[in-house]
Amino acid sequence: MKSWGQFKGLMTTIIVAGVATLVGMVIGSSYGSNDLIAQDKVIADTPAAGVMINSTLGHSPFVLVAQKVKPAVVNISAKSMVEDRYHDFLDDDMWRRFFGLPPNQPDEPRMRRSESLGSGFFISNDGFILTNNHVVRDADDIIVRLSDTKEFRAKVIGTDAETDVALLKIDADEKMTYLELGNSDSILVGDWAIAVGNPFPQLGLDRTVTMGVISALGRSGLVFGPDNPIYQNYIQTDASINPGNSGGPLVDINGRVVGINSAIVSPSGGNIGIGFAIPINLVKKVSEELRSSGSIARGWLGMLPNDIDNNMAEALSLTDNEGVLVESVEKSSPAEEGGLKVGDVILEFNGKKVTGAQDFRFMVADAGPGAEISMKVLRDGQSRILTFKLGDRAKFLAASSSNSGPDNSASKWLGISVSTFTRDQATRLGIDFEPGVMIDEIAPGSPGDDAGLFKGDIILEIDFKKVETRDDFINLADQLKDRKKSILFLIKRGNATMHKAVKP
Repeated sequence: MKSWGQFKGLMTTIIVAGVATLVGMVIGSSYGSNDLIAQDKVIADTPAAGVMINSTLGHSPFVLVAQKVKPAVVNISAKSMVEDRYHDFLDDDMWRRFFGLPPNQPDEPRMRRSESLGSGFFISNDGFILTNNHVVRDADDIIVRLSDTKEFRAKVIGTDAETDVALLKIDADEKMTYLELGNSDSILVGDWAIAVGNPFPQLGLDRTVTMGVISALGRSGLVFGPDNPIYQNYIQTDASINPGNSGGPLVDINGRVVGINSAIVSPSGGNIGIGFAIPINLVKKVSEELRSSGSIARGWLGMLPNDIDNNMAEALSLTDNEGVLVESVEKSSPAEEGGLKVGDVILEFNGKKVTGAQDFRFMVADAGPGAEISMKVLRDGQSRILTFKLGDRAKFLAASSSNSGPDNSASKWLGISVSTFTRDQATRLGIDFEPGVMIDEIAPGSPGDDAGLFKGDIILEIDFKKVETRDDFINLADQLKDRKKSILFLIKRGNATMHKAVKP
């Protein structure tokens, strides 16, 4: 028989353990949110109205988040017609003769149906959906599949390639379950992050939930491909984001959206714990403007800003590395008209301190077309205030792509169509800028195609003469149109330069 002291000690242990268990259960049931109390059949107090959260005391808060978020996430199938080059046996002249078919160019372009699969999520009960621009880009048929397998055709309300955001809408008689948009400015590195989406859609893995943490904030200068967003302020997370997750929500422990899953960095094409989401505060501004006008209006200054590192700050005799260095100024731009010069250091924009190039781009864009702004600039060790009237970025980009002027035969010389290469395009492609012209189209079987030139190549010189604009290209084409011998081209492909000899 145990002594009274032993019995007393045993009872004390049991009581302490019981209290600890009870405290742990209370903490666990309310962990991270008062909205997600673990009770049987509790309606979540969020815009995801009507979603019944069935839980058992003791489940992790991630179960509750999954139950709350998944019904508002959709699968998106976006179909479009694209140009392709087939390489089957019927492209061979011998086989075409055998089957009695006419001769064919092996690389003749043909049209085929392309399908992009991704994710999205409802942001209102009347059917508005957020996703990535690259999920629905150029699509002529968009099908949205809900969690209950119902399908609807969606219309594009607006897209913004420069932030990679798209706003869609479906028309349905019923009210949609939707998600609450959180505050991405309030999240911190180390916070929980839950991604929901459609990874590897070809395997049917729809509405998969993955969990991780916020790994970093404010990521910019990232290169994902030819359609690289200009305005970057990414959230980095190790929550698994795989092909097909694009456009899905990244949510916090309360189930509130803090970002749109958009991209990964991976040498293998799969997830290695480096994923990126567009902050929802940026998305809110873009989506509201798309909803009201269908497009985005941004201010344009016409210069290239560069970050200042410690070595550059020392070379410029600066006390710190804040501000941006003016690398170049476009001709006839608001920057040139306002007196900005290469080598200036911009310290303030409308009285706000400039911390870096990406921060500066957002300031200019957000000010809007026609805005009259002032900048504090350091030049030759002296600070001064310059004033500018911003232009319209959309109009500038349209003018750059169209390169106004007659589209005569000289502009398609040797089967090549070109446009003036711009600094914005270089930034988007993640390559160094050099004056030249970009090949926009190249005719199959043309002299340019036979010489190994490709769409996207930058032509720097032709016949040892510089080609800095589309007009330069047209003028040289007119001069060399009767040339019989091969013509030497200097081109830039990526960050590499090479010569190609084109035989007319």
